[in-house]
Amino acid sequence: MYYVAEVINDECSKYNCKQCTLFCPEPNTLMYSDEEHHAYVVQERCKGCALCVYVCTNLLKRNAIHMIMPEVHAEKK
Repeated sequence: MYYVAEVINDECSKYNCKQCTLFCPEPNTLMYSDEEHHAYVVQERCKGCALCVYVCTNLLKRNAIHMIMPEVHAEKK
């Protein structure tokens, strides 16, 4: 298993920028919810490239996306 992206919804909804969705190389993986005003990741499709993290954290300084290990995250729920 490999790392996948996870959006921190509270942080993401502060900005409403949608920039991360433009940079994801995998179609239909990083999406934006207009109703909830934040991006979300379809983890089954995420390849773990972390481009979204780079855009959000390094370029935009927003820190609303991070990488997680899916099975570790599932155990916490």
